[in-house]
Amino acid sequence: MKSLANSRVLITGASVRIGRQIALQFAKAGSTVVVHYNQSEEPARELLAMLEQISPGHELVQADLLVDGEREALIPGLMGGGRSLNCLINNASVYRRCQLANVISESLREDFQINFEAPFLLMRDFARFCEEGSIINILDQRVATVDPSAGTYGFAKKSLRDATEAAAVQWAPRIRVNAVAPGIVLTPPGIAPEKIERLIKYVPMAQRSDPEEIAEACLFLAQAETITGQILYVDGGLHLVGPDLQEPDDAHYTGSDC
Repeated sequence: MKSLANSRVLITGASVRIGRQIALQFAKAGSTVVVHYNQSEEPARELLAMLEQISPGHELVQADLLVDGEREALIPGLMGGGRSLNCLINNASVYRRCQLANVISESLREDFQINFEAPFLLMRDFARFCEEGSIINILDQRVATVDPSAGTYGFAKKSLRDATEAAAVQWAPRIRVNAVAPGIVLTPPGIAPEKIERLIKYVPMAQRSDPEEIAEACLFLAQAETITGQILYVDGGLHLVGPDLQEPDDAHYTGSDC
């Protein structure tokens, strides 16, 4: 297993939720963490203070991933002056449920921009500007199932899954590309906790996954030197049986700070 000591990792949407836990775990493993955020500056600065208690040298970077110029400047702006980037974790995303017949063009574009286009173009930039390293995409267990009410969010995540596998082939052996697909982890903002708890009965392991498990899966993939093109499901087996989520069709939340 490859040591992460002296490595440098960019985590998109790192200021809150799962992204925050990934940042903490990588810092504990010896990485210098670049915390990306868009609007959540206060939580990002709080996270930076926590990281600095672990080790010095961590950074904050603000960028709206939906603005071409800001996204395009992100990775090259972190390079130079003897600095390198060893790992990219595409964590930022937005989840919105919608019946297919109710999809409008605006939400279709937004879902693909946030959940596929932005992470794919960051993958491309990593391949362009970094000599070698590892990319980890945060997907969703729905990429293995059919959940029509997940709407265009589900389509976008499946596209990112396909990009993960294609890039793993094309960029090997210089860059490894893998993904982690969480299941039920944290209660989405605006959703009553009891609505999420009743979904646990559909999970074969009868429990939700912990954010630390997601972070540990990312650590494993960042360190495993011969693993590429893999999707690691951290969902208690939910992708094997298929969900019966029955969430409101207009449920919407930002999974991380884009």
